[in-house]
Amino acid sequence: MSEKPPYTLKWWEKILLVVAPPVVAFLLRLWCGTCRVVARVDEEREREAVRRYDGCVYATWHQRMFYFFYDFGSRHVTMMGSKSKDGEYAHALALRLGFHTVRGSSTRDGRKAMHELIERINGGGGHMAGMMADGPKGPPRVLKIGAIKIARDTGRPVIPMMYGAKRRIVFHSWDRYFLVVPFTPVVLLHGEPVFVPPDADDAECERLRRLIEQRMNEMADRCDTWWGGRPVGKPGFDLPPNPEAAP
Repeated sequence: MSEKPPYTLKWWEKILLVVAPPVVAFLLRLWCGTCRVVARVDEEREREAVRRYDGCVYATWHQRMFYFFYDFGSRHVTMMGSKSKDGEYAHALALRLGFHTVRGSSTRDGRKAMHELIERINGGGGHMAGMMADGPKGPPRVLKIGAIKIARDTGRPVIPMMYGAKRRIVFHSWDRYFLVVPFTPVVLLHGEPVFVPPDADDAECERLRRLIEQRMNEMADRCDTWWGGRPVGKPGFDLPPNPEAAP
């Protein structure tokens, strides 16, 4: 018996849920497909880790969702989506783009969704998890512990991923979310795989969390300054300093 959702869709929302996702998926592919990838740094190392360990846990910042929705759909990555009205649209769009999803977030059924995601990865078949590691509401560029726990409980590495664009449309949101401008050059950085021992205690998990967070922020800065630009969505730079961030 399926679980009843904690909200009700109005009649027009049900129609929108059917019509909007395929249209948005088409426009997103068209938009991002105009961009030119000028470099994929250390991609082969990342691909080899996925093959060798039969999956992985990808981690990026919420700010960088847009292009990864396009670039990672063909990899059929499994993502966590919230149990909300907005989550319904995101779930339908993700399926259209080639992703798999489990439903839950830090505010509702997150632990249940995490266990389902772990079971899928442990089931074999090269399942990959995708984590917007500071989402859905921040604080910005602070890695949440969920990615570390999933890696520990599955034996798969965490692989940070980041991209940058020469020209972008930046929103005045909590993390300075941005869109790539059509036809702009794009660079992708494939981070070094990081393993979490199966017997890692809370202190070791926190150490690795901070290590990966630091590497992700270094990757983001490298992407943003690839063409001589300035960092975007960086606490202490164009956002207020974040006391929770790794030193």
